[in-house]
Amino acid sequence: MSSVLSQLLPIEGHLDQTIVKHCLVQLLKQDSTDAVTGIVNQILSGDNAVKESARKFFLERLADSDKFLPSLSDDDKLKTFIIEQLELMSREGTYQDFTELMQVAGGIDRRKTIKTITKMLQLEQPFDPTKADEIERFAMLLPVWAKHYTKSCTTSPIIKYFGSVFPLFSKIDSEQHKVMLLQGLAETVHTAITDEDAALCLDGVYDLLLSYLPETVPTEDEIEEPPSLNFSALECLLYILNSAASQVPSFLKEESRINDLAPKLQFVLRCCTCFAKRLKGSSIGDDTPEKVKLKTKAYKTCNNTKELARGLVSNPISYKTDTNFSWKVDLSNVTNRLFSPLVAESKRSVPPSKPRHSPTPKRRRPSDSARRAQQVYAPPQGRYSSNISGANGKDEAKRDRKRY
Repeated sequence: MSSVLSQLLPIEGHLDQTIVKHCLVQLLKQDSTDAVTGIVNQILSGDNAVKESARKFFLERLADSDKFLPSLSDDDKLKTFIIEQLELMSREGTYQDFTELMQVAGGIDRRKTIKTITKMLQLEQPFDPTKADEIERFAMLLPVWAKHYTKSCTTSPIIKYFGSVFPLFSKIDSEQHKVMLLQGLAETVHTAITDEDAALCLDGVYDLLLSYLPETVPTEDEIEEPPSLNFSALECLLYILNSAASQVPSFLKEESRINDLAPKLQFVLRCCTCFAKRLKGSSIGDDTPEKVKLKTKAYKTCNNTKELARGLVSNPISYKTDTNFSWKVDLSNVTNRLFSPLVAESKRSVPPSKPRHSPTPKRRRPSDSARRAQQVYAPPQGRYSSNISGANGKDEAKRDRKRY
């Protein structure tokens, strides 16, 4: 019955649509499993109009499940069934559809959603660097896994899997896929990482970071043109190293690792400064909005790399474990002004200085009524008298009795 009613959802007429939706809601309340099965069947096999209408109806009702599916909060089997159906729906859509469906599934039960995504990662399969589609799929699943992470989960299976990825990393043909994998690992580490997980990945991350750095560091006199560095990969690797080494502080001190790494990171800092000056000095008058966003993202990547490297070369080492990834920065508000969302980071606002002496306020002239009310001092009125003696030899005792 729900399958037939789902086919009627695109029907024209507000009253007819209201009746069809009301009937479907009643079926969801009476027999949730059969009703969901019928709706999902039409989403997977119906024509485009039916697919779109049924999908919109189903997701809207799941978003308000307390009203339309009151039994969902107490029925564990129903939760599992609906999440499985959402996973089936995600196979037919785009990556954006998948993230939206997993967001709905996370609202139902995050723990079950994490289990579903972990199963889709296929961690039991050996890593094959020649299968580009599987690498891309795995890399795109990692940020979704990290987004739905809960404290009841553990990052250990993913960290262990990357232990088999690092030795084969150089055999991956696409540089874009390499960066995607590192970005996914960085977001996974950002959620939580234990001492055991950090110990598992530190050696692989350190060796991979060295492969992205020059073997010999040229002096300033030898540099005519700064060598090209993959700042996107360096940002990810430096963040992972900061997070993992903060859990195992003795790692960089052992075997003189930091002594080998510090000169190369100093060189990276010089390259970051040079690259940032180039970006700031580039003309953007004729740039398209897309190009301005690209330059803004490049500047953010360079700035993050600089901050992450600076902490590792400081004495004592300062581990930076919290950062705003460049690929997660919202660029929707960027206009034709370069680095407009990054002004607060690059230039601190200075509060206006206060004057040493406050200016003397102007005296306000009192009103006529106020002046009348004031008591004005009136000096005594005296008269000249010829009876004043003193200097004329008369008795000065009478002077006190005279007015003058």
